[in-house]
Amino acid sequence: MMKMRKHWWIWIPVILYIGFIYSNSLTAASVSSVISETVAAELASFLKHFGLTVGNIELFHYYVRKMAHFTEFSGLGFLVSIAICICPLFKRRSLNFILFLMLVPFSDEMLQRLVPGRTGQFSDMMIDCSGILVGGLLGYFIFLAVKDCYNALQKKSVQ
Repeated sequence: MMKMRKHWWIWIPVILYIGFIYSNSLTAASVSSVISETVAAELASFLKHFGLTVGNIELFHYYVRKMAHFTEFSGLGFLVSIAICICPLFKRRSLNFILFLMLVPFSDEMLQRLVPGRTGQFSDMMIDCSGILVGGLLGYFIFLAVKDCYNALQKKSVQ
């Protein structure tokens, strides 16, 4: 229990990041569309510098929106996995991760249904879950690598 009290602050970035995700979901459809269209146009322009052209800008815009979902939730998965490694909310660490894997994408898509012009889509929820999984695995492996390096340095300093 002392560990929980000592490192509870590690969950603050997770809570703030979930707030960021929800604030994106509460953005009006027209504003969200303009933002993603701008990003798609900038990416298409960037790719043009490398000799790559975007044939169908509407389809490209669609994929940019889906990648935004994946990337946004990868960040959440990364933060959650680090927080779980340092200070799990529940004794079973897998239960901690599953809670965020299911609850946040579902609630995010339901929240979008309350915004005029936006819809909650099951496919987006699956993309969100995939992002959390990938970001979570990345965070977990980075945490283990840093922990191993730290332990190796501690061993060297003792010798």
